[in-house]
Amino acid sequence: MERLSKIAKTLRNNWKKSVFGAFVLYYGGATAKEKYEISILMSAACKEAVKYGDSMIDFDRNPTLITVIMNPVANRRKAKKEFEKYCEPILHLAGLQVDVIQTTSEGHAKEIVENLKGTEAIIVAGGDGTLSETVTGLLRRNDDANQFPLGVLPLGTTNSLGNELFPGGKGVEKVRQLIDACMAIVKGNTIWKDAMKIEPITSEEEPPSRPIYAMTSIDWGAFRDIQAKRDKYWFYGPFRDYASYVFNGYKDSITWTCNGVLSYTPPCAGCSNCVSKKPEIKRKWSFFMPSTQAAPESDRTKLINEECVLTNELCFKSTELRISPKVGDLPALCVELGRSKYSYVEFVSEGWRRVKGDGNIQEVLQARTIELQPQNTKPDGVFEIDKEEFDVKPMKVTILPKTIKLFCKTEQN
Repeated sequence: MERLSKIAKTLRNNWKKSVFGAFVLYYGGATAKEKYEISILMSAACKEAVKYGDSMIDFDRNPTLITVIMNPVANRRKAKKEFEKYCEPILHLAGLQVDVIQTTSEGHAKEIVENLKGTEAIIVAGGDGTLSETVTGLLRRNDDANQFPLGVLPLGTTNSLGNELFPGGKGVEKVRQLIDACMAIVKGNTIWKDAMKIEPITSEEEPPSRPIYAMTSIDWGAFRDIQAKRDKYWFYGPFRDYASYVFNGYKDSITWTCNGVLSYTPPCAGCSNCVSKKPEIKRKWSFFMPSTQAAPESDRTKLINEECVLTNELCFKSTELRISPKVGDLPALCVELGRSKYSYVEFVSEGWRRVKGDGNIQEVLQARTIELQPQNTKPDGVFEIDKEEFDVKPMKVTILPKTIKLFCKTEQN
């Protein structure tokens, strides 16, 4: 009893060191526990991958070649390390021939994919920006290359589509997410997703611009601008999202007014107006496992839908605008608008709710095609298309139904 009393007295007299020691002990224990759980996960995943690697393939073909488009600077240069540590071993053990191509500059992924030959699947190791460039390069090709299965390894700072396909988190959950993404590639589970074709509307004096393609959203306005500034408040740690709203909710540098005109056509399941029949292309190769779901095949070029060609107009004034593919049976673009005005307190409160996932933005219409004509815009205003910034200019957006074949978890088929 006397010994315990001496220990308690020592701790009380050196309480600062005691608190620091307890913190170090807790942190060390939590880190050791996390590493142990990750090692268990990786061990189980590697054992499962080996089963696929040991399976027999036809004697007259080589191991399946997949091309990984790697953004080495994604997620503050952590992407390459995490790929080599958690993803690459699983892919190699599964018997896949992995060709890694690292991007060296903005737009490089587009060039790589546009000129890529001889692969059987394309894997994106990065964030939303790398994925957007890869999809754009894929759909700009003239050889029906969108039939390539496209894999997403969510290794970037923002991973909107990756998190949708493979829900995850931090630490152990992040590793579990990467394992799920890799095993989806190994197992060959695929699903078709809609994409958006975005064409700049140029005047006769301006040179024509090539279209870009996106899969998540087009964002414009105050909330987008605030999120773009969040990394400036890194020293607030997990509270930087909240801090960005507090310190920027009153600044003139934020786009508080989004004005413009939307000309749009109604959604259509496919008819003679919006579907063109493509010639059948026979391939000399096929992916190493059968797709669990194919693109829907039906000849809609003979159907007539008179409403498909009707054009409607909507004038809007809002603090934000979002255009995204609608999830549902009928392919469509979903247009959402925020409130026209916020007070400082209302804006910060709404921003904090969105950080928690409870924010509100109202859907106003659905469309097949949209022509957006911005008006009275800020000189430095930007659209965010799949987390990549573009100047605010007139553009036409078209929904492309079931265009991209993505690797996914089995239950999503």
